[in-house]
Amino acid sequence: MALLADLLSRVRLELGDEAKQFVYSSTGDGTNTRFYVNAKPVELDNLTVLVAGTPIPYPAGYTIEQKTGIITFAVAPANGASVKVTGVTNRYFLDDDLCIFINTAVIQHSHNRTDGTGSAITLASIPAVEEYPVAILAVIEALWALATDAAFDINIFAPDGVTIPRSERYQQLMQTINQRWEQYNQLCHALNIGLWRLEIGILRRVSRLTNKLVPVYMSQEIDDGRRPERVYITNDLNGRTPTPSTAQNYDIVLYQGDSYECTFNFPFNTTNLNFKAQIRTYPNAPALYGTFTVTKVSQTNALSVVKIELTSSETEYLPRRAFWDLQATSTVDPDFQQTYIKGQVFVTQQVTLD
Repeated sequence: MALLADLLSRVRLELGDEAKQFVYSSTGDGTNTRFYVNAKPVELDNLTVLVAGTPIPYPAGYTIEQKTGIITFAVAPANGASVKVTGVTNRYFLDDDLCIFINTAVIQHSHNRTDGTGSAITLASIPAVEEYPVAILAVIEALWALATDAAFDINIFAPDGVTIPRSERYQQLMQTINQRWEQYNQLCHALNIGLWRLEIGILRRVSRLTNKLVPVYMSQEIDDGRRPERVYITNDLNGRTPTPSTAQNYDIVLYQGDSYECTFNFPFNTTNLNFKAQIRTYPNAPALYGTFTVTKVSQTNALSVVKIELTSSETEYLPRRAFWDLQATSTVDPDFQQTYIKGQVFVTQQVTLD
């Protein structure tokens, strides 16, 4: 499981774009409202602005141009009042910019890929071994942005014969991009991942009666008394793409006979919503295997926490694979129904039964 914060830190390390602290001090004159903090770009998080020792709120008291490092106060600091700004600056990119590059890299790297359960590969489900190739691809995206900026630099020829070859920066960036592409290409070939992966499929027989694939099971020795274990094979060669959905995918993994609980955060108030979650063999299946106990843990205007639970007795007879979703209905609008989360349920069979 990849985390955006980890990839962001790795990309900064590869780019040499580590964050550093800065402190800016000045004095107001009663008329000037714009101050350059001698640092750019500036992260908005952890930015502290003091005028005469009093904290100034954002954005009511001031605004900041993060790319240029210019702060504009709503009211000009008084004559002789001290202005102090402390925060974090980067060498090239803001965190938001690098997140755009990382998300683009993830989309390209995992294009049209699904896992063994048929769900589309996302940032949360990328294997750990692929985190570094994704970081390299994000670095390439960032280097292209720097190369575009450097493409506008031209060589300077002075009358006294001095030459400043500013175009060499662009050439060096292009060489770095080519080397990074080669590095990413080698990793993709070695691990069979990414943009240059080879798609490998397993030939399977389709039943003439049902037009469904015949199940595949793990091979076992002749004296192996265990029940055959079903193999769920990734089918990426059948000419389809993962079905888009407005609901968030979340797969539940639990152990048979064990209790289960999970919490979800909603960025809005859920006072007028009633939640319901069920487990069925497949979507629209008549067989109901379980119903979650849904509890609203806390709720404010900006954040609501909802918890779903299953007791040990409710998980005792769940199938090895099923489907679930979390739906909400409104106490105000009887016609409102919204599915926010969906996914599959994977159950490991228990060993201790007594």
